[in-house]
Amino acid sequence: MGEIFNFRRFGKYLVSDMKASFASYGLSMLLISLMGLVVYAGTVIMGLLFNGTWDGPSLGFRCSVFAVSMLVLAVTMPVKCYGQITEKRAGSQWLMVPVSRLEKMLSMVLMTTVIIPAACVLVYGGVDALLCGLDKTCGQSLVASLIDLRATIAVYNPAMADLGPTLNGLVRQITNPLLYLDDIAGVLLIFLLGAIFFRTGKTVKTIIAYIVLVSVLGVVATSFMSDWVVEAMNGLDMMDSEEVIAEISSLSIVRHAALWDTVNDTLLNIALLTGIWFRIKTLKH
Repeated sequence: MGEIFNFRRFGKYLVSDMKASFASYGLSMLLISLMGLVVYAGTVIMGLLFNGTWDGPSLGFRCSVFAVSMLVLAVTMPVKCYGQITEKRAGSQWLMVPVSRLEKMLSMVLMTTVIIPAACVLVYGGVDALLCGLDKTCGQSLVASLIDLRATIAVYNPAMADLGPTLNGLVRQITNPLLYLDDIAGVLLIFLLGAIFFRTGKTVKTIIAYIVLVSVLGVVATSFMSDWVVEAMNGLDMMDSEEVIAEISSLSIVRHAALWDTVNDTLLNIALLTGIWFRIKTLKH
């Protein structure tokens, strides 16, 4: 077991991997983490120049910028940190490091899905909270809005408060930020697999492969579900609104939405981890 995995050896390699990743992606991380500050400065300056008023960016705008920033992180970080292992020189050096491939994979996955994203989110959220604390024109901070996401949605859509208990439970499930951690990990793993699988055009080829795979799975799923969907829709057309809500509320996928989503995402992530493992195991130069 010590030959395959050794805690001390893995810890040392993780530290060295962390240093290498921050060295190659550190400036990009810093820029992404400070995008909230950049947007704040731009919004305030534009307001002063054109309206003569001091107004910070709204919560909705800051949420959009944060989402785009995290997407940029997911797309660029795996390629920048680990894309070079498909190159002959850098890849050969990486393979010669006296650490098992399992340890290399675990370090790679931890850096990609936990350490670097967590560092960026912490800095981004901290800067945003500081700006909102100093400038009340910004409104609620991103951290505060995430703590009570359902209440934030209800502000923009008061109809949420009129849903039945089951659908209210569904809303509570799907507005829990923790539900989406495995989805975020899945996106990062997709681009990590693409970074170490393709030798050139890594990002573009990963996106194309993902679109093709989703399209094929969608066609297959549609062929199995089309009759059921038509039958269900025809049945709903014959009901009044209260009966429709009751029928939808009785569905297992609605009552246990979080469980279904977690199982689905877990299976996808296991498949991605398996693909990453076999790619690392078979990598040669």
